[in-house]
Amino acid sequence: MVNFNAYLQSIGKAYAEWWNCYTITDVVGKQRDEPERQLPLFDFGLMVEKIKQQQEEETERLTVLNGLHKYSHDHVLLIGRPGSGKSTALLRLLLESAQNHLEMNFQANSESRLKTTESSTSSQFQLTSAMSQGIYSLVDSGENQQIPILVELRFYKTSIIGLIRDFLLRHDRNLPIDSGDVKFNVSTLLRQGKLLLLIDGVNELPSEAARQDLQKFRQDYRNTTPMIFTTRDLGIGGDLGIEKKLQMQPLTETQMRDFVCRYLPEQGEELLKQLSGRLQELGETPLLLMMLCSVFASNQNKVPSNLGSVFRRFTEIYDHKFKQDISVTDESRRWWKRLLQHLAWVMTHGESKTEISVTIPIQEARDILTRFLKEQDYHQPRDAEKWLDDLLKHHLIQLGAENQIQFRHQLLQEYYAAERLLEELPKLSDDDLQWEYLNYLKWTEVVALM
Repeated sequence: MVNFNAYLQSIGKAYAEWWNCYTITDVVGKQRDEPERQLPLFDFGLMVEKIKQQQEEETERLTVLNGLHKYSHDHVLLIGRPGSGKSTALLRLLLESAQNHLEMNFQANSESRLKTTESSTSSQFQLTSAMSQGIYSLVDSGENQQIPILVELRFYKTSIIGLIRDFLLRHDRNLPIDSGDVKFNVSTLLRQGKLLLLIDGVNELPSEAARQDLQKFRQDYRNTTPMIFTTRDLGIGGDLGIEKKLQMQPLTETQMRDFVCRYLPEQGEELLKQLSGRLQELGETPLLLMMLCSVFASNQNKVPSNLGSVFRRFTEIYDHKFKQDISVTDESRRWWKRLLQHLAWVMTHGESKTEISVTIPIQEARDILTRFLKEQDYHQPRDAEKWLDDLLKHHLIQLGAENQIQFRHQLLQEYYAAERLLEELPKLSDDDLQWEYLNYLKWTEVVALM
């Protein structure tokens, strides 16, 4: 039997750190040593609603993790707006499932060593959230435990199997997955029902061929492997034939007000007063509400006029106020915004009019930005390589699996693409705008942020 303890411990370390410093929402207007502001997304009490298959079905509302737990064995598709917490739900489930495994293994080992003595030893891997209710039953005990795997479809290259293998080996290089022993390869583990797959971003698959591969993969292992999928919009990527669908619910006004007052204990009431009837418009998802609070705290207690202005002010504050002590040249910092806009523009255009790229190889990004600087008649276009490294260290893009660059949230990519589209508007006729952009789903969020 494969020993997954080192893998699970790596998951616990990597994602516990992520949870404690959620990059997108704590970079502006918030110090990490201010405990009253460290409010994870799940403190909202996020809810989902089961999409009815038939008119006579009753509406069912559940907390996110309870909903995923209840339907995962049948395969379930979690649908939600950008920033509504879909990916965060999978990461939370991944972390808590790994912690649960380690806790159970710890207890099993204690019992085997002390068969006749009650052990009072407590494990270091304690579940820390009320949302962990039901996690223990998500996986069976003993040898029937299902190992959680995060499958990020944005990094798809050749196969779903490859994504699973890469994630396993990323967290434990010593796993005998590639040993040639058929008992330990990924396909065998899937057929034996050993894995729980958390498959993020159906809408982020790079091509129709990739979607067909995912569809076939689901059909091949649907009877043996529980799978949870997330997607933004059923118009992009479809529903893969999954019957059980859960819809992320927008934050209620009570949830939003409660969070604002906890995040901004001294300024919260003033923010709510200024928002008046616009609270639902600007803050109905956790990500947007957190950004709004951050901007308000750093914007002389003023609410931006629209959603695009929230993003613009957020990134401006980041550019000019955050990490001012970082050692980068003024010239590098001066080009950051334009480089990010151009990178987002190229990635959003993708390889076809209907496909969007949410990752890009680092060398390709270097070449794209070097060409951009040449087009701008900048005298040292190769500076793009150094400036890209600066952005990766200090800004809102990051290096992911296999040296693939991505924005820290897809909404940030769409915001920077929206800024570039604003610049292009004077050059576009109404027909060009309609036929090149408005007619395609991938530009919907971009246009909304203009």
